[in-house]
Amino acid sequence: EMDRRSASELAFTLRSPVTLWGTAASLGESTAGVWPAIGFPVESASARAQFYHYSNWIYQVGVFVSRSSGTLCTVPMIVLWIMPALQGLNLILFWIISVHHVWYNYSLLILCLIAGLLGGSVYVQGYNRINLDMPKGMREFAISSASVADSFGILVADICSLYIQSC
Repeated sequence: EMDRRSASELAFTLRSPVTLWGTAASLGESTAGVWPAIGFPVESASARAQFYHYSNWIYQVGVFVSRSSGTLCTVPMIVLWIMPALQGLNLILFWIISVHHVWYNYSLLILCLIAGLLGGSVYVQGYNRINLDMPKGMREFAISSASVADSFGILVADICSLYIQSC
């Protein structure tokens, strides 16, 4: 039987990737992020709105696929930590693309799909690991904690986006 301190440490280990994912995903894909700045041509508000529309649909397809199939396999903890790091790299890549226009066509939707697959996977795998790794008496705490961590990541992203949108 795991003591409360060990369970709390494990819960922190399990909720941290969810927080990182929430931050990176919200900064990259949301209205607060960089996707609204991409369009072909970028000077056209309707072109930016059209890319934003398509990118969000494709992102949601990725989320649906990864969350629907997330219980088919369980990833090790190291992979659970790698996925939000990849989401962070995706954010940096989208930021570079939106500022410098180095890759500027609809093939960017592939990265949007990958972002959705990563995001949905982190979410479902984080909760799956809680179910598998936490003692039964601590699961409710860990699930609540992970839910708050997700929202906290989105809050951090929204605060950061105030700066990003002002640039």
